[in-house]
Amino acid sequence: MSVAQDEGAVLARLLADTGPSGVLERYGDDPDQVYEVYGPERGPLLVVVHGGYFRPSIDRAHARPQARALADAGYRVVLAEYRRVPGDPVVSITDLEALEDHLGELGTWVGHSAGGTLVLLRGATPDRPRVPVLALAPVADLIAAAREELGDGAVVDWVGGTPEQQVQAYATVDPRERWSAPFADGPDAPRVLLAHGDADATVPLHLSTDFPAESVTLAGAHHFDVVDPQSPYWPRVLELVCEVSG
Repeated sequence: MSVAQDEGAVLARLLADTGPSGVLERYGDDPDQVYEVYGPERGPLLVVVHGGYFRPSIDRAHARPQARALADAGYRVVLAEYRRVPGDPVVSITDLEALEDHLGELGTWVGHSAGGTLVLLRGATPDRPRVPVLALAPVADLIAAAREELGDGAVVDWVGGTPEQQVQAYATVDPRERWSAPFADGPDAPRVLLAHGDADATVPLHLSTDFPAESVTLAGAHHFDVVDPQSPYWPRVLELVCEVSG
């Protein structure tokens, strides 16, 4: 079985999971402006942002096993849903800002794949309080992802054009473009960490290792190993969550 086939099999298993969903809450009127709550009421808050290459057809369902496993580890997990509108990437960002405002408290932000993009953007938002961030196999460089045609052109579809066609849009929503030293430096800066498997067939490892923040390479891990509680890499992911959240 190829790595891509193994990734597909794990995703299919995560989607077929029949475990319980979290408590559903709303933070807006749109059907995608919802979140699920898992875990102890007084546990440390984790805001979990799912991936799916920004496609409207891929929602939070495959992230429920991850959310339950984090809750079992003692965290209060908010599994976020958000709008994924081709050609209007800013609505995804504003939805997550609205969710944070609705929650009324700060937590650690954990995102996978496209969700990793969004939590890195949250970490690079100067007009909001700083938060710890763990980006798992993130699409950390949208310009590179667009030029490499990753996800069958998913980034170009989400942003609404190529980097040459949508210069300002990429400057707004690309973590690699928005990131600068002030976000990474300073003794009191919250932890920002990227973790990525070197066998990832969906999002290449170099998008994380080329990013100007601390990164951890998980030898042998593929794209969904980092969110699969049945993966041998899951204990390491839990360690990283603990390290980042403090």
